Amino acid sequence: MNCPRCATLLNTVECTEPSAPVEVDVCMECEGIWFDEGELDKLEQIVEPQFVEIRQLPSKELQEMALVCPSCPTTEIMEKKRHDRDEQVIYDECSNCKGIWLDGGELRAIQQEHWGKTIVRLGRWLIGK
Repeated sequence: MNCPRCATLLNTVECTEPSAPVEVDVCMECEGIWFDEGELDKLEQIVEPQFVEIRQLPSKELQEMALVCPSCPTTEIMEKKRHDRDEQVIYDECSNCKGIWLDGGELRAIQQEHWGKTIVRLGRWLIGK
């Protein structure tokens, strides 16, 4: 499978996740990551509280470029979506296979959040119990 951003061959990499390993496809050129259906759900549960969030996201113009699904045999254009946890992350999702493409830096941005936000989120979670 080739990278939808730069057409480089994707490498399969095993990510360690607390409950089970997840294999994802990574572009060594642009550092983008392809997630088959359900794989991102496991990794986005990891939250790393930070005193200072340093995002290294691609430009908005790059994030908004149309991409073709690397997994589907047709030229399926993926849908652009904003991530719930970090609205600066614009990811691509294939409506056919439900795979998700994150550009380099986007997974890290999703997993990291300012410690103040983490405390507020945990407080809401505790109140709801």
